[in-house]
Amino acid sequence: MTRPASEVPQSDVPAGGTAFGVMLRSLRRGARLTLEELSEASGVSVRALGDLERGRSRGPQRRTVDALAAALRLDAEQGERLRRLADTGRDRGGPPASPYLLRTVPDFTGRRQELADLEALATGTRTRAAVLFGPGGQGKTTLAAEAVRRLAGAFPDGSVCVQLHGMSDSPLSSAEALVLLLTALGHPADRIPVDPVAREAVYRAALAGRRTLVVLDDAADETRTRPLLPDAEGSFVLITSRRPLAGLEGVRRIRLGGLSGGESTRLLERILGAPRTEGQSEAVIRLTELCGHLPLALRIVGNRLSSRPSWTPARLAGQLADEERRLSGLVAGDLAVRSALALSYGQLTSEHRLLLRRLSLVPGHDTGPDLAAVLTGEDPVTTEDSLDLLVDRGLLEESAPGRYAPHDLVRLFAREQLAAEEPESVTREVRLRMADWLLRSASAAGRCFEEPGAPQPWPGEIAALVPGSAEAAEAWLTAERTNWAGALPVLFAAGRHAEILHVSRTLYWFSDRWSQWPEWQTLFSHGVRSAAALGDRAAEAHQLNCLAWAHSVGAFQYAQAEQLARRALEPATETGDLDQQAWAWAYISGACMGLDRPAEAADAAARATRLFETTGDSTGKAVSQRVLGTALRESGRAEEALALHRALLGTRTGDVPGLNEFMAALLRCETARDLLALERWSEAAAAFRAVGTPLDHAGVDRLRAYTSLGLATALEHCGDPTGSREHYVRARDLFTQFGDTASVAEAAAGLERLGPPAGDPTRNAGT
Repeated sequence: MTRPASEVPQSDVPAGGTAFGVMLRSLRRGARLTLEELSEASGVSVRALGDLERGRSRGPQRRTVDALAAALRLDAEQGERLRRLADTGRDRGGPPASPYLLRTVPDFTGRRQELADLEALATGTRTRAAVLFGPGGQGKTTLAAEAVRRLAGAFPDGSVCVQLHGMSDSPLSSAEALVLLLTALGHPADRIPVDPVAREAVYRAALAGRRTLVVLDDAADETRTRPLLPDAEGSFVLITSRRPLAGLEGVRRIRLGGLSGGESTRLLERILGAPRTEGQSEAVIRLTELCGHLPLALRIVGNRLSSRPSWTPARLAGQLADEERRLSGLVAGDLAVRSALALSYGQLTSEHRLLLRRLSLVPGHDTGPDLAAVLTGEDPVTTEDSLDLLVDRGLLEESAPGRYAPHDLVRLFAREQLAAEEPESVTREVRLRMADWLLRSASAAGRCFEEPGAPQPWPGEIAALVPGSAEAAEAWLTAERTNWAGALPVLFAAGRHAEILHVSRTLYWFSDRWSQWPEWQTLFSHGVRSAAALGDRAAEAHQLNCLAWAHSVGAFQYAQAEQLARRALEPATETGDLDQQAWAWAYISGACMGLDRPAEAADAAARATRLFETTGDSTGKAVSQRVLGTALRESGRAEEALALHRALLGTRTGDVPGLNEFMAALLRCETARDLLALERWSEAAAAFRAVGTPLDHAGVDRLRAYTSLGLATALEHCGDPTGSREHYVRARDLFTQFGDTASVAEAAAGLERLGPPAGDPTRNAGT
C-alpha cells in the first residue's frame, strides 16, 4: 500500500543529493510512491533511482527522464523542468545545483549611471531588491554580471545566480528555483522541504544571517519571483527581466535602454580594435545608428566584422542600410536580433501581436492611442491599455506622455510579421483607413486657425478627431505632424486628390505659426500634384505659391522659392486670379531679398502691393509692404524704409490667432534695423529693446536672433561693450541653431571687434 509522504521513513531519504535528486524525490513523494513503486512504473531500477536521488548520478539520459515523467504522470511543463535539470547536470559535468555563473565580458562598455545606481542600492540599508528591466538585447544579463563582479567586496558570503528562463515556454516555478537557490547556498539537499511554502521559509532563513548577492536572471513575472525575495537586511537580490514586474513590493526598478552614441562607438571600437576602426569613424557611427544603439545588435556587428578580416565597417554599413535585409544581416552564429524579438512577440496575445504588427504602418516615429485604435478597430481606452502592456514587455517606449514608439529594429520586425501574417489586401485597407483618418483629423484641427470664409468640411470630416480648442488642435497637429504628412502619399496613390487639396487649404493659416516645419513642403508639393491631376489651374497657382513660401520662409531656399513663385504666375494669369498673382510677386520679392537682389525685390514688392490694393487683401498688402521697406533699406533708401515701416505698425493683418501680434513684432524689428542703417544708434537700441517677442509663434526664436544681433550692433556703437558682447553671443548661438552661417559670421565678427572682455588674461596677450 502507498503511504503518505509524511509517513515515508527517513531511510528512504538519503543524505546529500543534487537539485535533480531533490526535485525527483519531491515529485515522488507528492505522487505518494515508494522507490520500488516508481521503479516498477518507470522501468528504472531501484538502485538507479537511489543514485539519482542521492546525487551519485548527476545527469540521467533523456529516455530515463521521459520514463520517470510518464510514471509520475507529470504534465508537459513539469516534465520539461525535470528534463532541464537533467540537461544542466550533463552539460556542466557537475552538480546542477552549483551556482549558475553569469559570464562577464572583457570589453564591457558604458552603463556608468546604472552601475552607480545598483551599487548605491545594493550597499544601502533600505532596499533589498532591484529589477533591471528593458527590451531584449539591451544587455541586462551582461550588466548584472558586471555588477556582481564590482560588488563582490560588499558581499563577503558570495553570490548565487539562478537562470529563471522567463522567456522560455516553461519558465521555472518558484518552487524549482528555490531548490536551486538553497542547494547553491549550501543547504543540505535532504533537508529541503517538499512543501513550497516551507521551502520558501527555509530560503529566507538561510539568507537572514548572510551578506549574499542573489541574481535572478530572466524573471518571467511577479508570481514566480515574489517567493524568491529576501525579507531581512544583509542580502540583496538583483532581478533581470524584460518586464518591470510592477506588482513586486519594496523593490527599485532601473530601466535599461540603448547605449548613447559615444558608448556605442566605443563598444564597437573595443570589439574590433584600433587597426580595424582607424579612419572609419563615419562608418562606425553609421553602424551604431543602423543598430539603433542596441547592445545585442552592436555585439553582432562587431563579431561579424571580427570574423571577416577583409570587411570594412563601411561595407557592412552599406549592407545594413537596406531595411529589407537589416534583420537578416544582424546575425552572428547563435546571436540574432530577430530571435530575441521573436521571444517577446511569441508571448503576446493575438490582439497585442496584431497591434504591434500594424504599428509598423505608422509613417512617423511615434503615435498616440487614437491613431493606434484606428489601426485595430478597438476603442482608444482599450488600445491605450494595450500600448502600455507593450511598453511593459519592452516592445515599445513611451517617448513622451501618451506617445508610443517602437525601437527601429522592433519596427522592422513588426513589418516582417505584418507581411507574413496578414494579406496584402488587408494591409492596404488598414493603411488607407489610417491615412484617411489622419488627414480628416488634420483638416478638422486646421479649422481652428482659419479666417472666415474657409472651405466647408469635406464629407465625413466630423467623424474625425475634432479638438475642443485651438490649443488642443495645435498640440495634436504638432504631435502627429510626421504622421499626417506621411499619410499624404497614401491618399495621393489612392487618387484622393480633392481631399489632399482640402487639407492643404485648411492648414494654410496654421502653417504660418510653424513656418520651419519641413512637412509644409510635403503638404504643398502634394497639393500642386493633386491640383494638376484634377486639372484645377486656380488651385495649382495657390499650391505653387504655398510651396514657394515653404521653400523661402521655411527653408531659406530662395532660388527654388523664386522658381516656384514664377511658375505660379502662369496659372494665376491664365485664370485671371489677381490674388494669386499678387502672392506670387510677394514671394518673388522675398526670394530676391534672400538672393541679395534688393532692387528687383523692391520692384516685385511694389507690384504685389498694387495687386493687393486691387483685391482688398490687407494681409497680403502688409506683408508685401514690409518686404518693400526692407528692400528700400538694403538699396540705400533707409529713410523711406523707416517711414513705410512706421506707417505699417498700426495695420491689422487679418483675424488669424497670433498673426497680428507676430507681424507687429516683425515691423518693430524692421523699424529698429532702419534706424541702425541710419546710424541713429541710441534710437536703434531703444527700438530693439521694444520689439517684444510673442510667445505663441514658432518664428519667435528667429525674431529674437535678429533682435539680439541688431541690439548688439547698436550697443557697440553706443560704447557699451559688455551689453554688446552679451547680445552678440546670444545672436551667434541662436543663428547656429538655425544653420544661418552668414548671420553666425556677422555675430562672430562683432565679437572679434570687441575683443576679449576686461579681465580676460588673453586680452593683452601677444602684444
